[in-house]
Amino acid sequence: MNYRFVTLVAGVLLTVTATAQDAATRSVRESMVAAAGALAETVEPGTPPGMIDRPGNMLHSLDDDAREQWQFWPTQRVGLPIESMSADQRMLVHDLLTSVLSSNGYLKVVHIMQLENILDMLDRGGVPRSVDHYVLALFGTPSTESEWAWRFEGHHVSLSVSVSPEGVSVTPSFFGSNPAEVRTGPLAGFRVLGVQEDLARDLLMSLTDVQKARAVISDEPPGEIFTGNIRKPREQWNAWQQSLEPQGVSIGELNEMQQHWVRRILDEVVANYRPEVSGARLEAIDPAELSFAWMGSTERRAPHYFRLQGPDFVFEYDNEQNMGNHVHSVWRSRSEDFGMGILERHYQSAHR
Repeated sequence: MNYRFVTLVAGVLLTVTATAQDAATRSVRESMVAAAGALAETVEPGTPPGMIDRPGNMLHSLDDDAREQWQFWPTQRVGLPIESMSADQRMLVHDLLTSVLSSNGYLKVVHIMQLENILDMLDRGGVPRSVDHYVLALFGTPSTESEWAWRFEGHHVSLSVSVSPEGVSVTPSFFGSNPAEVRTGPLAGFRVLGVQEDLARDLLMSLTDVQKARAVISDEPPGEIFTGNIRKPREQWNAWQQSLEPQGVSIGELNEMQQHWVRRILDEVVANYRPEVSGARLEAIDPAELSFAWMGSTERRAPHYFRLQGPDFVFEYDNEQNMGNHVHSVWRSRSEDFGMGILERHYQSAHR
């Protein structure tokens, strides 16, 4: 076999794929630059990039340590909170969100934010809740020619978007919901993240006894997602990449209908982002390489957890808190979190 020829062909294919992805995401990157650039221009001239001890600043350097400090719980955050923004700035934030999110993903984010109003009524005397507490941070200078990043974050939403001429990365991508199901008042029955939970339970109940015995790895769900960083020292934030192994039943063993449910779960997770971004991600995930694991009760409205995991893709859905009415879900990528892949490809291309 002529390995030089095979290597050459592989390189050409990778170049063609990267070029196609670049073309597909160009309009997304241009829309993000327009919105983020306009936001950056609202900052007073001469304002230096903020450091982690100056959380009120919107602008930060790309290499700021705060860029990987994603948080999905109520806490002080790096960035400019909505409550400190003008009406024009708030509208630009929504332009930025819709530049990368699909209509379904955007509605999920807005609905999760609106749940803060319900929590504020339920948790009187507890942590102050408000839609105003969501925060935007820009890392680097918005540009179509160089790398930069941004994060929109607050309670139960953490979107980490990295941008370079080589593409767009959107992980870690965290969506949570408390309550998972509104059970009182005029919105009783409303579930922001109910679709993926229902699909996963349908998949579980369709398994044979042998398959289900492999899929259910514990009768008790974990108290938190495994790939999160809450209450962990910084040096352990990425430990999951070595410690978290695929468990459960292999999707490649399942029938066509069961694999269809898996693809629908992937759509619910990855297609929170515009097709120009999510299309390539979905094509790169081979369902046959994934494993499906379940922990906890199989009954609805009871504490449970499930995970889809492959060589690179990991999705966790944990509904353990509040007796099974409080969801934490996250999509992680071993190769693309915080733009590792696209930034590396850009450095290799720009400095070849």
